[in-house]
Order: sequence, then C-alpha cells, then structure tokens
Amino acid sequence: MQILKIKAKEDLKLSALKRGEIHRVQVLVSDNAMGVPWRVPLIIVKGMENGPVLGITAALHGNELNGISTIFKLIKEVNPLKLKGTLVLVPISNVPGYLENKRYFSDNVDLNRIMPGKPIGKTSEIYAHHFVSKIVSKFNYLLDLHTASHGRVNSLYIRADLENEETRNLAYLQNPQIIVQKYDEEGTLRSWANDNNIPAITIEIGNSNAFQHTLIDETLEGILNTMKYLKMIRGKPVNMVDDAVVCDNSYWIYSQRGGIIDVFPNLADVITEGQVIAKVYDVFGQVKEEIKANMSGVVIGKNVSPNCEAGNRVLHLGVSVMCPKPGHIPGNN
Repeated sequence: MQILKIKAKEDLKLSALKRGEIHRVQVLVSDNAMGVPWRVPLIIVKGMENGPVLGITAALHGNELNGISTIFKLIKEVNPLKLKGTLVLVPISNVPGYLENKRYFSDNVDLNRIMPGKPIGKTSEIYAHHFVSKIVSKFNYLLDLHTASHGRVNSLYIRADLENEETRNLAYLQNPQIIVQKYDEEGTLRSWANDNNIPAITIEIGNSNAFQHTLIDETLEGILNTMKYLKMIRGKPVNMVDDAVVCDNSYWIYSQRGGIIDVFPNLADVITEGQVIAKVYDVFGQVKEEIKANMSGVVIGKNVSPNCEAGNRVLHLGVSVMCPKPGHIPGNN
C-alpha cells in the first residue's frame, strides 16, 4: 500500500488524484521538538464522477475517539467506483493529543478554540493554521466528529446553526437523539468553515476514550444519508429525526460546593424545573448541596466523575424545543 506524503511547501491537490480509488495521504503540518514532522493522516476516496468534496474530521480533541471508528466503517461502505465527488476523511486531526491520549495539543491548548491558527505563533497556532489551510480549505461540506470530554458522557447530539438553511439541512440529515441550536463559537473549526462558505456541523458521539459501536453505527447512518442527499451515492435520503428533540439553546448547570457528587438523570431524560438532579456529599456521607434544575429540558450530557470541586460542570441541559420541528428531509416535499 503506497502512502502519499505531502511536504511542507506542497499543496494537497485533490484533482491530481486518480479517480475510482482510495488514496492514503500524510500531510505535513508542523515539526515537533525532534525536528520530525507532524503528519496528519487522510483517507481520500476519489469518485469516478465530479461532485462535492465532503470532509469528515475526527479526534480534533485527541481523546475523542468514536469518530475514528466511524470513519473506518464508512470506508467499507463506500465504493469509489460508484461515488460522485470526493470524501476526505481525517481520522486523527490532533496527532500530538492523540499520541498523548489527551484532549489538548502538546502545548496544552485546545485546538478547537484557536482556529484558524496563525502561520507564525505558538506551536498549536502553527499546527491549526496548516491544518485549516492545507486540509479543511479543500472541503465543500464538513462534518466534525467529537465526543464528551474526560469525566463526562454525551448523548448522540448535533450542534448546528439552525437558522442557516444549509447547516440546518446537514443537521436534519443525521440520526441523533438531540439537535441543539448553537451559533458558531469563535475559534472553533465549525465557525471557521461556515465563515468560509463551507457548511459545517458538529456531531457529538457519546463518550471519550472508547468505541461505542451503537452510537458509531447511528452516526454512520446519518453520514450515508448526507451523502445520498448530496447525490454522492445512490439512494433517496430518509427521515431519521422524527424522534429527535430539537432545542433552541443549552447550558451547563454547575456545582456550588465541592465533595463527592452523584448525578441522577440519564442521558436524553426529560427533567422538570425544580427537579433534584444531583447531590454533593462530604467525605462522611452528609449532603452538602442538593442541585436542582432551574429550567425544564432534556439531558444532553452529564458529569460521571464522583470527584467534584466547587464550580464543576454537573449536567448539560437542552431547553425550549423550537420550531420548525424536523418532519421532512431537506429538499423532499
């Protein structure tokens, strides 16, 4: 198997790749302290006919791994001889973070808060700059795959700007439990992509440091559905969001006291205002704090680590089911 290596001053030219094949590419983005290049792995599936470039990125946070397995399964589902357009799959976006099994880059900076980086700057900024300019800039659409961070768990949910027709369409083509209206936060990869006319959404797939194959398979269904909508593969897109809860905002509920916490609701549970969602105990088993929901909503994610400091995140609550509710596939009447 031949692996194409894109050097520092070279550009990734998708048009130069042979049609009807799967190409494995390493793109140099910056150097580490040994003077050895950090190379981002790409799997590029080049179709026989012209069509859109769909980019799928995973592990931008180095310990968020469900997206890796999603990409590996997608490769098995797509025949390049029957594909229109190009898939650019990035199973490990944050190579240093992945190697150290941690969320952040090697300089302890969150890559998904500094996009598009800088050509001259901190280590993480240089990496982010080349990642965006050499790879993500080639996309026509972006699905950015994430999970909960360490010590927390997530449902399968989508973050997207639902007031933008293109990103709303992408969100409604997936197979989530929950869809949350989230305007693009500055510094995120999604924000940069949307600002540069690359419609993008974030797909949160469960928990960090694990492969959860039920959620991975549901995510894969949504990606294939998206490819049908974009006419990259044959088939009619289907409605998979009838049961999804759509929220017009979300927020975290925090602890006020430190101690040993027990968070009660399950993922995707609907909770009511005033409901006790957690208790914080001291080391002698006495309740120090009883945490109640200050609004009704649905549980998007929650803390699962009993070790709790004052000010820790406890529960991610989605609120205010919004209209229009998902009831049809974009473009279908």
